Amino acid sequence: MHEAARASTRTLAPNMNIHVYLDHNIVDDISKGDLSLKPSDKVIWIYSHENFGEIRRSGNEDRFLDALESIKARKLELTLDGNFRMTGAAQILEYRSPHEEYCSYLEASSDCEIDQSSDIEFMARLFGAENKEDILSHPASFESNIRALLEPHGLYDEETKNKVEKVRDKLTQFVNGPLQDVGSLETTREALGTHKGRAENLASLENPIEEIWDIVKKSANGMTPDQYFGFDPIDKQGYENWPMFLGIVACHTMLNVLGFRPDDGLTKTDDIPGILSDGSHVGHASLSELRCNRSSVAASSSTSSSL
Repeated sequence: MHEAARASTRTLAPNMNIHVYLDHNIVDDISKGDLSLKPSDKVIWIYSHENFGEIRRSGNEDRFLDALESIKARKLELTLDGNFRMTGAAQILEYRSPHEEYCSYLEASSDCEIDQSSDIEFMARLFGAENKEDILSHPASFESNIRALLEPHGLYDEETKNKVEKVRDKLTQFVNGPLQDVGSLETTREALGTHKGRAENLASLENPIEEIWDIVKKSANGMTPDQYFGFDPIDKQGYENWPMFLGIVACHTMLNVLGFRPDDGLTKTDDIPGILSDGSHVGHASLSELRCNRSSVAASSSTSSSL
C-alpha cells in the first residue's frame, strides 16, 4: 500500500519540473509581502482545496487569491474513482486563475452545504473538551447531514436510510455513554504515558514515532503500529487498501492527541478546523516533491526572503 502511494506521487513530476506544495501560512506571507516567490518554468507552485477552505474562513479572499495568481500556482486534486473514493493518486491541473478555481470551489460547496458544528463539538469532546451537553445532538445532526448530501441526488433510498439510522443509534449510545466519560487531554496523555511533554521530548530522535510506539503499545489493545497511528485502520470504511493521504491525516491527529508537537486549541471548537486543515495540508503535500511552510523557510540556509 505504501509503495503504491509513493509510486503515484512520482507520476506527478514531469522531467525538469519540481512541484512544491504551499501551506496556507506561506500564501499568507506572500500576500503580506513578507516572502517573495516567482513563477518559474522549473518550479511549479501548487495548492489544494484545503487552501481554499482556509481562504474562505479568512473572509479576505482576494488577498490570498491574488498571491496565488502572482506566482501562477496550480491546483492539486486527489483522484477519485466512480464511487468517489480516493485512488491514492492525484493530478495537477493545468493553470487556471485561482480566482476562477475559487469560484468553482464555492459553487460546488454550495451544492452540499451541511452544518459541521456538531462534528466539531464531537471531536472537541474526544479531545477532552467540557462540552458534554453539546454533543448529545450529534447523532441527529449526523443523520440530517447525510440525508442533505444524498437526497438531492436520489441516493437516499430506503436501504441507505436504514443504514444511516443504525449508525445514528450507535452514535446515540456512544455520546450518552463512553464519550461522557472522556477525561481531559492531559489525563488521556497520562494514561498513555505521553504526558508532561514526554512525547514532545522525543522530537530530536531519529525516529520519534518508533519511540512513541514503545511508550503507548502497552495500551494499544493488540493493534499494530500502522493500525494505531491510522495508516492501516481496522475499519477501512469500504476501502480495500487505505489511502496514504487518509493515513497521514489520521496520524497527524493521533500525534496531536499524544502531545507530539501538538497544536494549541485541540479542545477549542474555534481552533479545530484549522488544526484539521493542517493535517490535510500535510497529506496533500505528500503528493508533491516538496512542501513549503514557514518552518522550512526559516530552516533554509538562504539569507534572502526571495526564492
